[in-house]
Amino acid sequence: MPLYLQLLHLALAAELDAVTPIVMVLLAIGLVTAIFQSAFQIEDTTFSLLPKIFAMIAIGLFGGFGALGVFEHFAVTLISHAPGLVHQTWS
Repeated sequence: MPLYLQLLHLALAAELDAVTPIVMVLLAIGLVTAIFQSAFQIEDTTFSLLPKIFAMIAIGLFGGFGALGVFEHFAVTLISHAPGLVHQTWS
């Protein structure tokens, strides 16, 4: 497999590794909020939005370092393979 396809695969894997925990946390919070709203017949949209906002703030403050490590690893790999990309034939 050509190097540029390997790096594209690595980029997509890094993106999925960084985004998946965030999406799973928000999905769980949304599910719990929806069950709570339907159980008590609450129709307030703010009630469904505020827990997700607080979760995003908490993930950004405390959990963002895991995503930073994933992107750092990708950047180091991309920079270390840059000379191979420059001298590669693109056929």
